[in-house]
Formats: sequence, structure tokens, C-alpha cells
Amino acid sequence: MATQTKSSLNAERALEILLVLGSVGPEGISLSQISQRVSAAKSAVHRSLAALLLKGFAEPAGRYGHYRLGPSIPMIARRQEWLEPQLQLIRPGMTEFAQRTGFTVYLMVQAGLDAVCAEMVSRSSRDHFTMGVGGRVPMGVAAGSVALLSMLSEERAQQIIEANTERLIKHPSLLHIDSKVVAEQVFAARERGYAVNMGFYLPGVGGLGLPIPGRGGYNVNVVVSFNVPVEMMNDVWIEARIVDLRECLGTKVIGGLMSHF
Repeated sequence: MATQTKSSLNAERALEILLVLGSVGPEGISLSQISQRVSAAKSAVHRSLAALLLKGFAEPAGRYGHYRLGPSIPMIARRQEWLEPQLQLIRPGMTEFAQRTGFTVYLMVQAGLDAVCAEMVSRSSRDHFTMGVGGRVPMGVAAGSVALLSMLSEERAQQIIEANTERLIKHPSLLHIDSKVVAEQVFAARERGYAVNMGFYLPGVGGLGLPIPGRGGYNVNVVVSFNVPVEMMNDVWIEARIVDLRECLGTKVIGGLMSHF
């Protein structure tokens, strides 16, 4: 049992290191910085890095003592095409909605205790929010991940919220966020059929997230979300934008949506 526990901790640390490497650019990050971010001793981090380097999941960066993601990551990603059929179906509607409104549109999927951006469409070169393809937030943060939680069973959603309790409290926000607040947001999203973020995380910026339940053996739950100025977000305006988004996505994407809620 002790060996299994040690192996599990080693594997978890290696995964945390991969997430850290994925959050930095090609310039990489130092061993000390990785150690701080994963809250582990440099000696332990160095051992995990050595294993990742051996398999090509990490590689030395140009700057001495710095590391970045290795070539094995994109090679595996290119082979994992399970989401592409859904992307091909949803992407045109995301593009049309972005063109109509000028908002940046995100496609969010669940990855364990996190929500990950699988696609982003924008007609502007300006930065919108801090999310890009591959970016992730704890489940429960912002409208996209709340909408993902709303498609899960109440029991499973509560398990994830409780597992993320400390992360929700520590995540940068303008308003108080904890597991109780997130649970209330998820309940409200189930009731109305979409999630609303009334400016919890960025000054003057809110967001909406439309759940699209997976259908068939190979589809997964996804959410189409977008950020908007909070000053626009009254009930009538919000409902009108959700209607617009559903119209852009079309019946092939959301045909089964109304019967889900």
C-alpha cells in the first residue's frame, strides 16, 4: 500500500509539472519556479522532470536550467481526434456568433477537476479574458465551467465542487467565491438552461455559458461560452443573446438541448 501511495504521488507530481510547463511559453521555466508552483522539493521535482525528459514530454529550453513541454505532447494531441467531429459541427456556429456580436467565443470541455478551452473564435486581435486554446480553470470558475457542472448529476457535480474547494477560494476573483456560491450558480444554471457570471473575476466583465450535452457514444458534454460587459447584462439582453447563440449553432448542434433541461 505504501508503494502504491508513493507511486500515486509521483504520478500526480509529474502531471502537475506538465500543467506548469503547459502554462509557459517556449522560453520555459526554471526548476526553482516549478518547485514553487507544485509545492514540492526541488530534488523531487528534478526526479520527475528527468522521467519526463526521458520520454520526450519535457525538454530543456534555450535558457540554461529552464524547461518546456517536449515534442511528445503535440504528437499525442494530433492522434487524439475524439473531439474533432464535434468541433467541426460547432465551429461554424461559433464563428457566425462571433461575427454577429464581436464577442470572443470559447468551447469548453471537462478535464477531471478542470475546464479546458478546446477552441476559441474571435474576430478581434485584442485580448479577451486570459483564456486561449488549452487554457484551463478549476471547475466552478466562470460561466463555462459552471455550465459544464450543470450537465452532471447533482451528486457528481457536488463531488467536484467539494474537491475544488480550496482552489475556488484561492482563484483570483473580485467577489467572494466558495463552494456554496458555486453550487448556487450550478443550480441556477440548471433552472434557466445556461450559466451566468455577473462579473466575479474581471472588472466590468461577465460571461454566459450555453451547455451542449453529448449525444451518442463518442460525444462529450461541451459548453459554448463568451464574455460580455456586465453593464449590458440585464435579463432581457441575456436571454436575447442566448437565443442568438442557439440560432447560430443551429438545430444539428442544439436539437436535443431543450429536452435535456
